[in-house]
Amino acid sequence: MQKKWHATLSTTIAVTMLLTSLPAAARQEGERRGNIEIEAKEGLAIEKTSTKKSASELVIIQLSGPVREEWKEKLTDMGATLGDYIPDYAFLAKLADEEQQEEIEQLSFVKKVIPFQPKAKLAPQLRSSLEKDKAVEVAVIGFDQNVDMVRTVSRLADDADMAGLATPEDAPHISIATMNEDAIGQVIESEDVIAIVPVPQNELHNDIAASIIHADELYSTGYTGKGQIVGVADTGLDTGKLSSMHPDFSGQVKSLYALGRPDDASDRHGHGTHVAGALLGTGEASDQQYKGMAPGAKLVFHSIQDRSGNLVTDVETILQEAYADGARIHSDSWGANDNGDYSLSSFLFDRFLWEHPDMTALIAAGNKGLAGYQTIGSPATAKNVIAVGASESVRPSLGEHSDNQDEVWEESSRGLTADGRLKPDIVAPGTSILSTRSSLAPSKNFDKRFNDYYAYMSGTSMATPILAGGVAQIRQYLDEQGEKEPSGALLKAILLASADDLGEDMRLQGFGRANLQEAIQTNYKDVQDGLRTREKAEYAIKVTDSSKPLAITLAWTDYPASFAARRTLVNDLNLKVTTPSGERLNGNDFFEAPYDDQVDNLNNVEQVWIVEPEKGTYTVTVEGYNIPKGPQPYALATTGKWAKADNDGGDDDGETGNGDNYEVKSELKKGTLGKKTPYKEFTIRTYNAGELDVSAQWDEEADVNVYVYDNNTREELAAATGTDNPEKLTVSLPKSGLFKIRVELADGKEAKFQMNISYPGKKKKR
Repeated sequence: MQKKWHATLSTTIAVTMLLTSLPAAARQEGERRGNIEIEAKEGLAIEKTSTKKSASELVIIQLSGPVREEWKEKLTDMGATLGDYIPDYAFLAKLADEEQQEEIEQLSFVKKVIPFQPKAKLAPQLRSSLEKDKAVEVAVIGFDQNVDMVRTVSRLADDADMAGLATPEDAPHISIATMNEDAIGQVIESEDVIAIVPVPQNELHNDIAASIIHADELYSTGYTGKGQIVGVADTGLDTGKLSSMHPDFSGQVKSLYALGRPDDASDRHGHGTHVAGALLGTGEASDQQYKGMAPGAKLVFHSIQDRSGNLVTDVETILQEAYADGARIHSDSWGANDNGDYSLSSFLFDRFLWEHPDMTALIAAGNKGLAGYQTIGSPATAKNVIAVGASESVRPSLGEHSDNQDEVWEESSRGLTADGRLKPDIVAPGTSILSTRSSLAPSKNFDKRFNDYYAYMSGTSMATPILAGGVAQIRQYLDEQGEKEPSGALLKAILLASADDLGEDMRLQGFGRANLQEAIQTNYKDVQDGLRTREKAEYAIKVTDSSKPLAITLAWTDYPASFAARRTLVNDLNLKVTTPSGERLNGNDFFEAPYDDQVDNLNNVEQVWIVEPEKGTYTVTVEGYNIPKGPQPYALATTGKWAKADNDGGDDDGETGNGDNYEVKSELKKGTLGKKTPYKEFTIRTYNAGELDVSAQWDEEADVNVYVYDNNTREELAAATGTDNPEKLTVSLPKSGLFKIRVELADGKEAKFQMNISYPGKKKKR
């Protein structure tokens, strides 16, 4: 029988995340519920296409195995322009002529080169819409991410029926337009176009249920989210004016943007106010009885409901503005009910999080669970977000929707995604949540009006801000431990490693129900330099208590997927664990014994989970199996304790040294500075004292400054603020530790920079 253990979680909203022990379930050690395949059959993950040679310059180059950097360099040297990665081991590419293709086909590491046919560019879910001979809103995806597709699409479809042509400001290779079948047929023939996909129709993820959870059922951890800034995009915030705002938001709002209705951020629906209160309401209107999870945090809010009731979900603008205002957590309780598809919104979230790895985004899974599996909506299908499902709260006298805290709410949307990935990631209580009520919203929009200031609502919409508030609490804890800018991957790994298994199918519960009290007890590593293909890192974990489950979780923020691909994982890391007795276990291979015969090539989260672990030292290996867009940073979190390993990759903080006894680490950082992102910061960890060298260069008419800070004290250690290009500086670091490098646009409209960094690494082996 499995032994379950649960500690109660502190929160400050009227919901209990963790309460009592779960019922025991008779399963084999390390086994979880779910009919889930983690290993997809190798092959090109695209629509079937002809392999006959054609005059097309747009091709697919498939390599013989996991992508090596030297292979990419060779192809580039031969004149190939590499584009998106396509599983397995392939790239979209442009070749100059047939002779060049023949030369590339002769390379020993090239399996085949085939033309990329127009029919493979059209998303399958669009085909039924086109048959109805009507115009549909689509996104046209270009090959080159730096080329403005608006001009291309305008030129290609100038004689066809097309309207509303636009493009996201920070994604010029994507053009959004309303097109009929003729226009799509013309555009899809272009060799500058790699995909045409539908634009998701987003809606709120809330529902009606009847239950109440009392504040006296809560327990305090002592963390309020102090110092954290959280972004929310929703219908609006009460009156929309800080001078007349709900008392629970007094002093809480850092920024308030009216994106849906210019100059009007009010909430006539009630959803946005309820969500924000669940996250960080102070409880001022209830003598602090009905607080949000993180009342010590501050809010950046985007009002996104327009005058017609539709949602204006401009993902790039919302995330960029929130990030610029200091938000490192974002909570979104909306999405499209598109049956597990990887949509345009999913891509935009993945893209932003890849470029801003210190941001964590939480997305509501949706409320279509009664329709069965693969009902999770986008953008919860994004790889790099935390997709949140709803478990039940507890108030049995008020109905079956809130009568068992150890069950997933039946209407919570379920996985898998369309390409077989495990979603949702985690669940949190979402039924019958008592939170702030907008003074402008009608009572019919709530399950029940409690009073003028509070009302009840239910859904994954409510579970998401509750967990986002919990992330603020964890982030505050990490900050106090010296982890000033934890990656989103680390926060995800911590949450999933500490989650309580509810004994439900993982397509319902993900990795379990959040347990914040256990989350801050995990041990973790946030590895920012990452791995390339064929590289690996080894760690050791010691277990002294066999009565508690052992979870070892690997998570990474993956490169955004190609719309031309039918599977979304790009960089594939593998988690492998060897037990003290020599048993070998693979990440996510826990659905049927043995647990070492499948290797996950679908998910960017992998876990080994042992209910009753044997005592002793476990060897943990993180392997860079296939890293076409590397290096790939990652995070590890475990309920065990770190021990020494031969190739630990662990910290040697406090040790000093000199250039004779340490290895020099080198990193290349790239990015674009502009109006919306005037600066970028990068954190490095040095393992010895020594010299830090930084060189930043750019091509545009602009001026860029470079600064180096102590990450903990924020003391400026050096600055390069002249007019040189490149800007260079050398800093003598007196100790090991975390340091921050800031590159900032000082003059000009834009600068696409490339920065080389070298600094002291680990001690040399003797």
